Amino acid sequence: MAMRRPIPAPKGRVRTAVGHKYLEALQSKVNRDLSSSPTPPPPQKQPGLNLLILGITSGTAMDDIDFALCRFTQESPEAPLVLEIVQYDSVVMPSKIRIDILSMLREDAAPPSMLSQMDAEMGHTFANAIHIFAHKHGIAVDDIDMIGSGGQLVTLTGTPPKGQHRSNMCLGEGAVISAKTGVTTVSDYRTAEQAVGRQGAPLFAYLVGLLLHHPTRLQICITIGGITTVCFIPADNKGGIDAMYDWDTGPGTCMIDCALRYYNLDPATDSAQTSPLLQNGQICHEVIEELLARDEYLKTRPPKTTAREIYGDAMALRIVTMCAYRGCTAADTIATLTRFTSASIAQQMLLFGPGREAINNADIVVDGRGMSNPQLITDLQGEFPGARFGRFDKTGVPSNAKKAVGFAMQAMEALLGRALPVPTNADVRRPNTITGKLAPGLRWREIIEKSVQFGGAGRGWEGLPEVRELIVKRKA
Repeated sequence: MAMRRPIPAPKGRVRTAVGHKYLEALQSKVNRDLSSSPTPPPPQKQPGLNLLILGITSGTAMDDIDFALCRFTQESPEAPLVLEIVQYDSVVMPSKIRIDILSMLREDAAPPSMLSQMDAEMGHTFANAIHIFAHKHGIAVDDIDMIGSGGQLVTLTGTPPKGQHRSNMCLGEGAVISAKTGVTTVSDYRTAEQAVGRQGAPLFAYLVGLLLHHPTRLQICITIGGITTVCFIPADNKGGIDAMYDWDTGPGTCMIDCALRYYNLDPATDSAQTSPLLQNGQICHEVIEELLARDEYLKTRPPKTTAREIYGDAMALRIVTMCAYRGCTAADTIATLTRFTSASIAQQMLLFGPGREAINNADIVVDGRGMSNPQLITDLQGEFPGARFGRFDKTGVPSNAKKAVGFAMQAMEALLGRALPVPTNADVRRPNTITGKLAPGLRWREIIEKSVQFGGAGRGWEGLPEVRELIVKRKA
C-alpha cells in the first residue's frame, strides 16, 4: 500500500479580502446593539475625602512627644483642603530613653546593635504614648485611619562630603508603632526627601506657606525649636507659595538646654525669670563675635539643614568653656548663649533673605519652644523694629501642634500619592509623591479603598493636583 505524501505546511495565512460593504454591515450591527440597550445611568458623584489622622513627633530637644489628631476633608481633588484639629496634647518623654540617646550621641561610637535597639525602643515608646494620649482624651485608637510619625531625629547629613550619600538616623520604627496600635503608620519622611535629592529638612514649608500666604505682604515664619528654621513666603502677587524658600539657620534652644543641665538646672522650669541663679546675666560679646565669625555652617548659602551633630551638646559645652575662661558666671553664660542664638537668626535672615527693608515691612510669625524665651523675642524685635510680630497660633493651628499637624498631612499625601509644594531653593524641585514609608495596619485595605475612590479610579497615573488652599476649621 502506497503511503500518502505528507501535507506541506502552509506558507502563510490565507487572507479573505474584506471590502467596505463588510465594514458597513459590522458598524450597522454595532449601532443596532447600542440603540437597543437601555440608557446608561448618569455618572455618580465621586466620594470626597474624609480621613482621621494622628500626627506624632518629638523635637530635637527630646523633652515631649507631641500629638495632633486631625480630620482632613476635601470635596474633590480641586477643592480646598479642610483641616480640623480634633485634639492636640503632649506626653512627657520618658527620662530614661532621653538620657540613653543623649549619652549615645555624646559617645559618637554607638555599635549597630545599640542603634537598632534604640530604634525599636523609640517605636515602643511612641506606641505607648499614643495609647496614653488616646486614653486621656477618650479617643478610640481603632477609629484612627492613619498615624504620621516624625520619629526622633538624632543625626542628619544634608550635604555630605564627596563620595558619601545624604542620610539620616530617625528613631521610632514605624512597623513597631503599627503593630502595637493596629493603625497604618507612615514614617521616614526625611529619607523619602533625601531619596529624590533634597536634604531631608526643613520639612514644613508647604504647611507654613498654605497657612500664612498673604495677598500683598511678605510673611516670615521663624521656628525656634532645638534647631531654628526660617521660611519666607512672598506676597501672592509676587509668587506666594510658588516662590517660598526656607532653611535651617542653626542654633535654637538645644544648646541653651544643654548648658542649663550642665549647671544642674531644668530646661523645662528654670529661666532668667524663675531662677535667681540666672538673673542679671551679662552677655560676653567677645564670645559671640568669635562664634559668628568662625562658624562655617553660618557662612554656607542655603539650601542647608543641620541637627545635633553641629549644634548639640559638644558645641554647647565648648561655649560654656569659652565663657568660663573669660570669668563668666552661669547667668552670663546662659545670657551669652541666648544672644548667640538670636544673633545667628538675624544674621542669616539678613545674609540670605530679601534684605533689611523688606523684612522690616513683613509679618513675622514665631513658633517653637523658643517662643517662650522672652529674651529671644526681644532681641529679634530689636533687630527688626518695623516688622509686625505675631504668634503662629493666629493661623488656627497651635504653635506646639504645628509639626504634628505637618506629619499628619504628609501621611495623608503619602497614602494619596499626591505631591506637596516644594520650596524654590530646594536642591531638586521635582515633586515627590512618595513622602514616607508605610507600615500597613488592620484597616489597610479600607483606607486604600478610600484613597482610590477619591477623585475617581479613572485618573490612573495622572495623579492628583497639589493642594493650593488649606482652610482651618476653628472650634466655636
